[in-house]
Amino acid sequence: MSLNQLISSYLRQEGWDVVSFTDGEEARAAIAREPHLWILDIMLPGVDGYQLIREIKKENEAIPVIFISARDADLDRIVGLELGSDDYLAKPFQTRELIIRVRKLFERVYGKTRKPTLLLRFPRRW
Repeated sequence: MSLNQLISSYLRQEGWDVVSFTDGEEARAAIAREPHLWILDIMLPGVDGYQLIREIKKENEAIPVIFISARDADLDRIVGLELGSDDYLAKPFQTRELIIRVRKLFERVYGKTRKPTLLLRFPRRW
C-alpha cells in the first residue's frame, strides 16, 4: 500500500471526504474545486509542491496547506512555511500525528462542526 493510499484510508476513517492525486497536473486542475485542505509533498514529478502551493494560494490564500516531505532540512521547512503552508511534517511520521494536526487545523479554520474535503498529492513511488 502506498503512503498516499494509507493516509487517504486513515483520513476517510475519520469521516473526511478525501480526493488524492499522484500527478501534479491532476492536482493543479483540482485547485478550482476549492477543497478545504491540501496535504502536499514537495518532491513530486511534474509540478512540485512548492509550485503547487503558489498556485493554490494565488487562487485562494485562505485554504490551509500541510506539507509532508522527506526533505527535513531547516531551509525546506522555512521555504514551505514562507510560501504559505500552515504546517510541515517531515517523513517518517506517525499517521496518527498527521490526523491530529489535520483535526486541529480544521478546528482553527472551520470550527468543529464541518466535515471538510481534503486533497492529497503524493508521488506514485510512496
